[in-house]
Amino acid sequence: MLEIVEAFCLKHNLFAPGDTLVVACSGGPDSLALLDVLARLQETYALKLVVCYVHHGIRKAADREVGFVSRAAQERGCLFVTERVDVPALAAARHESEETTGRIERYRILRRTAATYHAAAIAVAHHQNDQAETVLQHLLRGSGLTGLTGMHPKSGDIIRPFLAVTRKDIETYISGQGLIPCDDETNHLDIYLRNRIRRRLLPELMQYNPNIVSDLNRLADIVQGENEYMEKATAAAYAEWVCQDTPGCHIAKKKLTSLPVALQRRLVRNMFQQISGQAGNIPFHYTEQLRAMASQDTGRQFRCRTIWAYTTYDNLHIVPADTAIPVIPDARRRDDTKVPLDGPGTYQLGPYTLTVVLSRERPQEKDLHVCVLDYDTHSAFYVLRYRRPGDKIRLGPHSSKTLKKYFIDKKIPLSQRDSIPLIAHNENILWIFGQAAAFEASVQTETPLYMIGTITGGDLHA
Repeated sequence: MLEIVEAFCLKHNLFAPGDTLVVACSGGPDSLALLDVLARLQETYALKLVVCYVHHGIRKAADREVGFVSRAAQERGCLFVTERVDVPALAAARHESEETTGRIERYRILRRTAATYHAAAIAVAHHQNDQAETVLQHLLRGSGLTGLTGMHPKSGDIIRPFLAVTRKDIETYISGQGLIPCDDETNHLDIYLRNRIRRRLLPELMQYNPNIVSDLNRLADIVQGENEYMEKATAAAYAEWVCQDTPGCHIAKKKLTSLPVALQRRLVRNMFQQISGQAGNIPFHYTEQLRAMASQDTGRQFRCRTIWAYTTYDNLHIVPADTAIPVIPDARRRDDTKVPLDGPGTYQLGPYTLTVVLSRERPQEKDLHVCVLDYDTHSAFYVLRYRRPGDKIRLGPHSSKTLKKYFIDKKIPLSQRDSIPLIAHNENILWIFGQAAAFEASVQTETPLYMIGTITGGDLHA
């Protein structure tokens, strides 16, 4: 087994000659075997080993194990450090399980030890059976591709030399070396999901597939390669298509929906993680809801504890949850003011001023701020107002559409639609500021009198 582990370490560059390594050791079979194997490689690779025992404050037996691991380290010429943490108290205060709190605190102490001794990495004793259990655990929780990658030989500052071997290999090694490890009685309790997987589910699956451990490890290895490719593709797409805002970020809805679904999901998750600062798992239904918004109309919103997402005409925006909410046009009260146009004069609609004159001569130059209508045909019914539900405009003798559809086709931002001055007759729009006149309001060659209206003011630019 020593040769297998050594070759695995070299293949994955888990350490370099002269490195200092922190070895996490509880005194159990796996970690004791790891300490013994790495100690046998010390001289060959000039390694310096710092053995760390973390006392979780849960088991009385841990008091004896501290001394056991200390002696094991000294016998192999290694430094030894230990630290105690009250996991039950911390778990209660944080409203976490003891299993979760114990893992968090264990790695916190290991990393602090590594920093103190300037260690290149932290060696842990996860092996192929642990890998199989991890994949099953993630599968039971409905994991995506990333979760099925399981554990990597090297994850940041964590190295796993024993992913090359099985629990049976380790047991054989312990017996052959005459090692007598400690026994953690909590490993035999079914109160933890991982223990139930190890003690019940995995043995049951072996009845269907005796090679289930190696097959699940192969699955993790395959998925790691696939996932690595997808991460690179996502990073490239993110850099190209996601725009950074202050605060938040956004992506063009058309671009997002044009991408493969797998890439859409990863981009949305990355945007979510960047803005929320949440590195862990994001609920799948969050991802799907955000993706769906990119295919919907302007003004859609989604909120959770850490982010707020909304859509504009072109983009899907994600901002921190505490960001001040901009006005969502569909949600605000529309200005229902209507101003009858009863001849020449000046008329006011909000910030806009309409100046109307009558002329028997048609203006020669076209100006989007100026409307020219047939005064004789509709003058008694002209009103100046903003849009309302049910508005429609006739663009040709046989062509009519709702004003909403017209704005969509013209890509008028939703944030502007309620602020565009209109001249209307009932629900029929005769002129849209900055756009066009309706067919029935267009000036005829025999028109004896022109109504010329000029718009000034406001913050829209035709």
